[in-house]
Amino acid sequence: MIALLILVIVSLMGITAMKTSMFSAKISTGTQVDAMAFEGAESAVSEAYAYLYGLSSAKLQPFLNGQAAYRCLEGSAVKKTRCTGNERLDSRGLVQTQSRIRQKGMQPVSGGQVSMSGGGSMIVDYTFEIMGDSEVEEFEIDNHHLQKALKRGMVASSDFNNIGQE
Repeated sequence: MIALLILVIVSLMGITAMKTSMFSAKISTGTQVDAMAFEGAESAVSEAYAYLYGLSSAKLQPFLNGQAAYRCLEGSAVKKTRCTGNERLDSRGLVQTQSRIRQKGMQPVSGGQVSMSGGGSMIVDYTFEIMGDSEVEEFEIDNHHLQKALKRGMVASSDFNNIGQE
């Protein structure tokens, strides 16, 4: 009887240890997936910054008309569109990551006026909104990072007067 009682106690301790171990594994998996989603969104924002700062003044002009730039990160490649299907950032095929860049106003740079007459242009700081999105569909986790960026460029004075400044 004593041996059976000890066996039951040891079995209960083993079951408890196994349940605790499984619970800890679930927590660590959730933490890892959340970190992957966070890093994916940060990667999208970082890549969008690099793209934005590589643009010339002429390439900033479509943003004045409300155009947004989308970037989908797929492995080490970047597609210049929204993610639409099976594009994944990581080698395991779990994380889908993309960014959206749009212009949200502009401010003239002090002393940067070139000419305000005859269709001249002026130097402005464009304000851009960068949204980095990351999703791990299998675990129903997503992460969104919104950041603002300034990009100095030229704008026609007529465009500056017609666009709402922030």
